[in-house]
Amino acid sequence: MNTLSHDSLLFNIHDLVLLLAASQYLMLATLLLLTRRKGDVSAYLLAAMLITTALQELDTLFIWSDALRGVMLAWHPNLMFLGSFSYWLQGPLLYGFVASVLYRRVRWHAGHVLHLVPALLAGVMLLTHYYLLPRAEKVAAMSDLAFMWTPLMTHFITGWHISVLAYGVASLWLLWRYRRQLLERYANVEVSERRWLMWVVLGFMLIALWKLSVHLLGERVGEGVSNILGIASHYMAFIFVTALVFISIRYTHLFGGLGAETGGGEADHYKPEQVARVSECMRADKPYLSPEISLERLARRLSLPERTLSRILNQHFGKNFFEFINSYRVEQAKHLLRDTDKQHWTMLQVLAESGFTSKSTFNAIFKKQVGKTPSQYRKEQSQ
Repeated sequence: MNTLSHDSLLFNIHDLVLLLAASQYLMLATLLLLTRRKGDVSAYLLAAMLITTALQELDTLFIWSDALRGVMLAWHPNLMFLGSFSYWLQGPLLYGFVASVLYRRVRWHAGHVLHLVPALLAGVMLLTHYYLLPRAEKVAAMSDLAFMWTPLMTHFITGWHISVLAYGVASLWLLWRYRRQLLERYANVEVSERRWLMWVVLGFMLIALWKLSVHLLGERVGEGVSNILGIASHYMAFIFVTALVFISIRYTHLFGGLGAETGGGEADHYKPEQVARVSECMRADKPYLSPEISLERLARRLSLPERTLSRILNQHFGKNFFEFINSYRVEQAKHLLRDTDKQHWTMLQVLAESGFTSKSTFNAIFKKQVGKTPSQYRKEQSQ
């Protein structure tokens, strides 16, 4: 269970942290909605994640602060659990946020409503087992937190954490598939990889795993230790979500994302003349020297559909776009490294003149294809 230290004061320091955290989440959500461009789906989803997180913090505050829980029960017991449905929205919102950052036009459809079913079921469960009870029974059930220790609530909390972990795994799979699509469309993927997004997903999963462990081990480790671990999880979440907002504001605008997720339909067949056109373009025009080259730009240059060009590269040349373009770049780099008139060039000059934009990518690809580093290759050639 998520627990807070019991205190006779209306607000102890941990209560104030939860209250301040909820207020900050709501302010950041408002800031996002007011400052991001209209139609920015990722901003809407991130704002929704902040709002649901704020509701979770308030829900935790109302339930686990002894003094405040007493005030809320005396005032109106139905104010308890008003944020509980939001727990089941965290996973779907995380997955939707990742998809909206990675793809410019995510194909939303009616089937996505199914992701809301767990939240609706949670609402129905609380309606039948708590809200429809007589007032006296609700007060009795929550005064000593007996309701929170029922098998129903235990399974409720366990299921929520597992839901976040499951959606986290789905988000990581989406990132893995996205990177494969990058390799099919771009020659320089380091700008577009969205590695920061992977750390965001892992952060959510780590916090969920921590809370799940505290929940499952709470009775075994004792109330004191359980309280400390539960409080630590709230501080972790506060720091992480705050960092998430600033990371998202900084990075989500850097790359427009890929187009809508493709359904993987059958690509067009290609002709020998089209293969020859690709080879001739690479030999004569050297489009690989442009750092901005992409599958879309090369296809437009060759007057070929992207699907046809992608199929030519994969089936005829046996390479994805990333491998195809960078194989030419490595050959260009080898030529420059052998050139006696360019022995004074630095590696940064060599990689830039070969179409690369990153030293780490240049070294990794060169060593993978040649079997040695660029420096080793130059040294051997000069002997």
